[in-house]
Amino acid sequence: MNTETTPNTTQHWPHDVFALAKHNETLEGELRIADLTRLHPELSQKTGALTYRVTGFTNDAQHPMLHIIINGELHMVCQRCLEEMTQTIDVDNLLHLVHSEAELDNEEDEINAILAGDEFPEKIVGSQSFDIFALLEDEVILSLPHSVTHTVCDKALPTSSGEKITPFSVLSKLKS
Repeated sequence: MNTETTPNTTQHWPHDVFALAKHNETLEGELRIADLTRLHPELSQKTGALTYRVTGFTNDAQHPMLHIIINGELHMVCQRCLEEMTQTIDVDNLLHLVHSEAELDNEEDEINAILAGDEFPEKIVGSQSFDIFALLEDEVILSLPHSVTHTVCDKALPTSSGEKITPFSVLSKLKS
C-alpha cells in the first residue's frame, strides 16, 4: 500500500482515482479549516484542521472503491442558544467509483449486492483528474446535522413575562 501526504494548501488536488483504487494507494493529511470556504458561513472560528485519509482499493467484485475517513472538530454556533459550540466531525464513508453518469443508474449491481446481503455504497463518477479536496469538503458538509445544537443547552431561552407586547402598544402610549 502506497501512502502519499497531500500538501496543506488551498490548491485543489487532482488525482486519478481509478489508479488510486487499482494500486491500493492512500492519501492522508490535514485539511485546514480556513481552506474549507463553503463551510465558512456556518463556522464561528475558521482555525484548526481536520485529519483525513482516502484509501483506494478494488472490492471482491473488482469495482474501484474509495474509503474516506475525516476526523476533527469545527467551531460552530448552536442554533438553539446562539452560543459557540464544538461539532465533532467523524466521517467514515465508502464510495463506489464509476466511469460515467450512465453507470450511476445501473441498478443491477445494487440488486446483486442486496441479494448477497451486502451494503451497497454510494456511487460517484470518478476521473483521471478528480478533485479530492472538493470531495473531502463535500463529505464534511454532508456529515453536519441539519441544525447544529448542543445536546443540552446550558443557557435557557428567556421566558415571557406574561405581558403581551404588540407593535400597537407603542402607538397607544404616544396617544396619551
